[in-house]
Amino acid sequence: MTSLLDPTRAETRVAFGMAEAEVAQRAGWRSSALVFAAIDETLREAAAHPEVFVDQQMLRGDAVELAVRAAAADLAVRLSIAESTVRSHGQVASMLRARMPRVWAWFVEGEVSTQNAREAASVVVELPDAAWAQFDAQLVEAARTLTPARFRTKARAVRERLHPTVAEERHRVAVQQRRVWTELDRDGMGWLNAYLPAETLAQVTAQLDGVAFDLFTEPDESRTMSQLRADVFTDLLVGEAAPSKPGISLALTIPVLTLLGRSTEPALLEGVGPIDLDTARRLGATAPSITRLLTDPISGTVLQMDPKQYRPTAAMKRWFSIRHATCDFPGCGRRSANCDLDHTTAWAAGGATTVDNLAPRCRKHHTMKHHTTWRVEKPPGAVRAVWTSPTGNRREADPPPF
Repeated sequence: MTSLLDPTRAETRVAFGMAEAEVAQRAGWRSSALVFAAIDETLREAAAHPEVFVDQQMLRGDAVELAVRAAAADLAVRLSIAESTVRSHGQVASMLRARMPRVWAWFVEGEVSTQNAREAASVVVELPDAAWAQFDAQLVEAARTLTPARFRTKARAVRERLHPTVAEERHRVAVQQRRVWTELDRDGMGWLNAYLPAETLAQVTAQLDGVAFDLFTEPDESRTMSQLRADVFTDLLVGEAAPSKPGISLALTIPVLTLLGRSTEPALLEGVGPIDLDTARRLGATAPSITRLLTDPISGTVLQMDPKQYRPTAAMKRWFSIRHATCDFPGCGRRSANCDLDHTTAWAAGGATTVDNLAPRCRKHHTMKHHTTWRVEKPPGAVRAVWTSPTGNRREADPPPF
């Protein structure tokens, strides 16, 4: 008699594999809920007891926000995630616990996906308290059974029915959030994203499609429609079709040995990172303004200045914006061009204005360093500064990404 659990049978192995996947997935969802809950509770403690994270002399009107900011940074470093992600995790737990207890209970049990929990929290935050119970009741089963895409559609449909504010007013508010942002990708490429009113988006898409299709029908055209849309878009912004062309200044860092043909180390383009030398040469031939930095093949240092001067020079600021792409706080992605140049060892304590003692720090982390119990120091001989959190966690500053 053959056992139904005979591992030599393919059917048995398949059944075990599927069961293992289900169990592991639910364990992952349950773990996510526990992480979110722990973050929420920690941030609540920081708000209730700011003295844990803020110097006694700084316990003033904004002490609570400073303490929560310091706690979020501490968690971000410990968990190796962004501070915005820490806040987002905490908000999911906070929103669902208070407003959708049924969905939260199933999330803790591993029966609601992390994606669906996030979507539920992001939608319920927009609803008044009178609608919370209905929203929870109408979505609890969908949260357990629908895929994230289907659940998103369902949640937004329920929101439309329960939201007391008319759609036109909500649209007027949402329009205020319009924005454009970029994301770098591999192989010298990147993404340009735009959050626009739907009617504007439709007009932009129609315009791109129309011009691209006209070109596509030309007998000698070899580009695809996707390539043509991208080329039309680029031409409208910075090409021959652009209504105006503001002055563009590019900073190219070119290693001396590469320039002499003795190395294949790539050039660095400010705000982007490594690019191949052919692209660097092409940019150099077309850009109206270029700052070329020929770096030492060993140290990479390109400038010196009087260490007794407090304020960094413009040249030093530019160098930092190129060589150190972001704020040096662990995990912070703020571009160094938009950061303060901060003395690691304070000027008042004898810190010199040198490349070795300066680091780009965004205003948030610069303020946090001075107004909370976060500390930063650069031990003798160290390459990077070391940050110490209010709870004693030590982490080296992030190295330059290239």
